[in-house]
Amino acid sequence: MSHRSDARPCRNHATSIFVPLLAALLVFGGIVSAHAEPNSDERNWNMPLKTFGGMQLWADSYLHAGWRIQRNVVTGHSRLLDAENIRRAWGSFEHCKRIFDESRHRDGIVPASSHLVLLVHGIAPKPGTFSAMERVLDDAGFDATPISYPSTRGPIEVHAAGLEKLLNRVEGTTRVSFVTHSMGGLVVRHLLHRNGAWKKRIEVGRIIHIAPPHRGSAMAEGLSDLKPYEWILGDAGQQLTPRRASTVPPLELPFAIIAGGKGNDEGFNPFLPGDDDGVVAVDETRLHGARDFLIVKATHITLTRNPETIRATLAFLKGGTLAKQAEAK
Repeated sequence: MSHRSDARPCRNHATSIFVPLLAALLVFGGIVSAHAEPNSDERNWNMPLKTFGGMQLWADSYLHAGWRIQRNVVTGHSRLLDAENIRRAWGSFEHCKRIFDESRHRDGIVPASSHLVLLVHGIAPKPGTFSAMERVLDDAGFDATPISYPSTRGPIEVHAAGLEKLLNRVEGTTRVSFVTHSMGGLVVRHLLHRNGAWKKRIEVGRIIHIAPPHRGSAMAEGLSDLKPYEWILGDAGQQLTPRRASTVPPLELPFAIIAGGKGNDEGFNPFLPGDDDGVVAVDETRLHGARDFLIVKATHITLTRNPETIRATLAFLKGGTLAKQAEAK
């Protein structure tokens, strides 16, 4: 009896050492892969791990039918994620693309629709920002895809250039629409001002901006001189002030705006002027040329998951109005 009781702590001790060691080896393997020969035909050993899909350390560089290749902004190496965010390969972009092409041809992986709807998050997004909306849009026949980009690392123009590169590689898409949240609206405005090669083969559809700081943010203005704000939100955070936001190119395509607020003169934040969603004032979301405008009773963070927001987004994508189809007639 005493022998068994002595052995158990030994096994627990061994486990406590082995698990962190295994985790360290997996991380180390990812870092080492950044130095692999870019054009080599490496077959890196891969453990098919579930991931969170990438936040501030990963940028999407290729999308197809829910699969994606992402580049790590620290190490520079790439990884291939399937539609369930399970890592299927890692190494160079070329290697990941080769593995995906093998899977695509073997399993017949095709987009749900030739109409791609890119869901573009804002700065420092909360996980699952577009999860509810993605399901509804997919069920409606769109190829709805939330993208990942390191929003707090680099200026908005760099994020727009990354999105342009992503679209240049898109296959099987004839039309692309955009649903943006917060700063994502400014990223897309910069993107559409650029002359990317993708525009020659993909038609731009409709654009829905949710809580966009088109006129800048008074909150960003008040916090911009504080070092913690600068450290956390980076260059992009500095571009959300009214002065910097006024330099973003205008939109000349069909777009609508959904703002959050209480529907009164007070809003959720007593420190912001007029109605607001707690972060962005309703008046700060306005932009000349909008085809439609709607205020939904919700906060900045919950706005993309609000049923009314989702319904209005679907209505605009389908019929060009935020009102229900029956009401539009």
